[in-house]
Amino acid sequence: MRLPDFLIIGAMKAGTTTLFEDLQTHPRVFMPLDKEPHNLCHDAVLTEAGRSAYAALFAAARADQVCAEASTGYTKLPDYPGVPARAVRVLGAGLRVIYLVREPVARIISHHHHAYGNGKCGAQIDREVRERPMFLDWTRYATQITPWIDALGRERVLVIRFESYVADRRGTVERVSRFLGIEPRPELIDASRAYNAAEAKVVNRGRFAWVSRNAVYRAVVRPLLSDGLKARARRLLLPRAPRRPDPPSPQTVEWILGELAEEMERLRTIMGEPGPLWDAAEVQRRFGPSENPSRGRGSAGAEAVAYATGPFQRAGHEPGRAPSRR
Repeated sequence: MRLPDFLIIGAMKAGTTTLFEDLQTHPRVFMPLDKEPHNLCHDAVLTEAGRSAYAALFAAARADQVCAEASTGYTKLPDYPGVPARAVRVLGAGLRVIYLVREPVARIISHHHHAYGNGKCGAQIDREVRERPMFLDWTRYATQITPWIDALGRERVLVIRFESYVADRRGTVERVSRFLGIEPRPELIDASRAYNAAEAKVVNRGRFAWVSRNAVYRAVVRPLLSDGLKARARRLLLPRAPRRPDPPSPQTVEWILGELAEEMERLRTIMGEPGPLWDAAEVQRRFGPSENPSRGRGSAGAEAVAYATGPFQRAGHEPGRAPSRR
């Protein structure tokens, strides 16, 4: 019975699809047809039948291959609790996991676009991010990764910054390969090819969406189709994603950064980075100046001051001084 040797556990909208595709180029890596089966999100996987169903995804793997899957639901607390414990029970303590993290505001914007395109939220991100806890919760990277570290040990958890991965895909995959104990083959990766680009995506809803969820199609028909043919069918049968919604206001950007400041500091410590993981001043600059940057205590303006001494500090900023906005 073959089961995963490693997992890509998220974060959602942080490059997991690209890493999944890049690792699939390696002849010693086996990935199932479904990128995100999410079996470990539920207690059913602990039963004999559930474990057999999970193993069926990897039945075609060769003996010399390592197996993996990439379910972003594995780092979506509090929605899916207990995943690391299930993973250890089903896959063993020798499991390795890879967690990609992305600049928080960018991840939330991409997440919102995805949810809006699939009819799961409204278009106004300033309202949605405050009313739907998932946007912040799934960006609390330290909270999400700590249970995995507790279950497996720090040496079996690899955290990768999305921005570093995008800047050097081959180098990052070489690092991942060494982490997994397989010979690096970076020359197999087409670094010019983009996966899961939001503007080119279709959404899995509409008159023909049921086809992709049909059990017979997934088990019998889809394995016989080439990637190109499946992509063309999706473009023909499924609706295109809607126009990207308006970006968040400067006040919402400050609010997001303030809400996540402590999380990012904890993540910086976990990753052992000597300096900030992301530049708060640059993030704020992308969305324009706040209308009222001198708001009182407890406001987004006050929260922004915390960044000057936290994980978003920009080089050259004095402790206690808010990042300048241009």
